[in-house]
Amino acid sequence: MTLLATVRGIPQLYYGSEIGMAGDKGKGDADIRQDFPGGWNGDANNAFTKQGRTAEQQKFFEFSSKLFTWRKSKEVIHSGKMTHYLPDNNVYVYFRHNDKETVMVIINNAPDTQKINSTRFQENIKSFISGIDILSGKTIDLKNEITIEGKSALILELK
Repeated sequence: MTLLATVRGIPQLYYGSEIGMAGDKGKGDADIRQDFPGGWNGDANNAFTKQGRTAEQQKFFEFSSKLFTWRKSKEVIHSGKMTHYLPDNNVYVYFRHNDKETVMVIINNAPDTQKINSTRFQENIKSFISGIDILSGKTIDLKNEITIEGKSALILELK
């Protein structure tokens, strides 16, 4: 979701991605395009409402909602340039930037927490000293190593 929301173009998602629905492509498209839970009499749960979502579905929904709401007002994401770096140890880093803003995106596809040396990205970090993680609101110091949890992403608005 982070990748789709922060690269060029219009994000296209399968319905259900916003609540973490998943299928097995090996079983065919029908397994991926399962019925969205809810909306019909007799459905066991109704993921159209907060009350009808499981805790995990709600977690995915809140993440997706926050991410795409943030994206709506970000000119840098809509039309900014992109600079990306060769992935290292299953960590992909890229920047979206224009004359007004710079956003750093870090995606850790490895299962373990990793530390990223920020000096590798100095060309884009420039004189910025910190970044605000748009998902958690935490401030990340860019002068030191950046720690990222396994199988997670950081979207940092550089300050």
